Amino acid sequence: MVSPQTADKEFTPNIQASCKTGYMQINVNVKDPPFVGAVHSRDFRKEGCMVVGDGSSHVTLSLPLITDESDPNYCGVRVNKTSKEKYVPIAVRMHETLELANDKFYIIKCGLPGFFNARNESSFITLQLLDQDKKKVKEAVFDRRYILRADISQPDNTHSMRIKDCFSFGEPNYTVPLTDDRGCPEGSLISPFVYNETAGTAEAVLNRMFRFPTTNRVHFQCDVLICKGPCEIEQCAGKSERLTVVQGRALPATDANSVEEKGGRVQATTTVYVVEPTTIAGLTECEWYPPWLWILCIVLAVLFVIMMIINIFLCSAMTCSCTKSEVIEKEPSIIEEYDPYRSWHGSQYGSRYSLNGKGLHLGRLHPQLRPLRVFPLRPLRSRALPPQLTLLWPPLPQAREAPPPPPPPLPRPPLHHRQPLLREILSGVE
Repeated sequence: MVSPQTADKEFTPNIQASCKTGYMQINVNVKDPPFVGAVHSRDFRKEGCMVVGDGSSHVTLSLPLITDESDPNYCGVRVNKTSKEKYVPIAVRMHETLELANDKFYIIKCGLPGFFNARNESSFITLQLLDQDKKKVKEAVFDRRYILRADISQPDNTHSMRIKDCFSFGEPNYTVPLTDDRGCPEGSLISPFVYNETAGTAEAVLNRMFRFPTTNRVHFQCDVLICKGPCEIEQCAGKSERLTVVQGRALPATDANSVEEKGGRVQATTTVYVVEPTTIAGLTECEWYPPWLWILCIVLAVLFVIMMIINIFLCSAMTCSCTKSEVIEKEPSIIEEYDPYRSWHGSQYGSRYSLNGKGLHLGRLHPQLRPLRVFPLRPLRSRALPPQLTLLWPPLPQAREAPPPPPPPLPRPPLHHRQPLLREILSGVE
């Protein structure tokens, strides 16, 4: 399908495109020759992706479809992630080197091979290479066994399919036939196809993987016959069992990726990379965990959370217990028990008083009362004394007033006044 992006009355080339055996053929016809411009894949002006007009009214450009960005022959072919169809933007320029305003740009598309089923849905045919575990592979190991399977994307109970004329190729001009036009195996490389009409699949065993001398990429292509109702079963008795050798032959002129049906046939293709058995260790996708490992991880995670909660609770309880013990050790009993046989040291103030406060008689104790010893008390912290200790302590006496200061001494008489007194004292002594 061709979709022009611009329109110009003066320069209106006619574009026709078809997709054949891994290549996109783009034919450009110009009304007013000579055409000396260029046709190339957009953003790829290199050999193999560009063709220059020779002065005639016709030019053809062939672009490889089965390439990736790492391939040196890549010309910008892209894949639509939704529809899986391949497309490439091209430019038709009036000059070989210059970019002019009258240049034309187109998008060439190659759709998937398919048909409309009984529900009027677009059903496509896909070809895949599977390993022994029925998993799709892109890297195949040399000389190992694989399964070649064709699938109908939207199977129904009305349509069926038959695989015919399968072959493999590594270069465009050299192929290896796998089945003939009846669908019977050519040699011993592949087994007959086994069909599942309900699932819409067809499988054949590729006995050993092979490769080509010049490339490690191997392409498989098959013609698929779409039948409305059951397809006719071909008899493959008496087929040749010889080994298949690489030989050259002309490729069929049918579209490897187009949506069109020709005589009820569509084509499907797939590509794999063939590697040595010694290098497959780094390319094999393996499941490193069994299915029950997720359940075990979840159980261990739940137990870990529960143990964390229990540890936090126990640590909190132990912290509270240690705090209470420290408070008890730092605040012992303020008042010690009274022991009458214990020698108490400290002030004897107030020992001259009796229990009733009447033991003071002229500075000595009453003969029937013995002195009481006073033991030191620690400062009370807002606590009252027990009643048994309150009776042992009389109220302290009131503080006495300080005595008046003594009168100042009389001044001594002068010396001349004291001389007569000394004479009298001396005369009396004589």
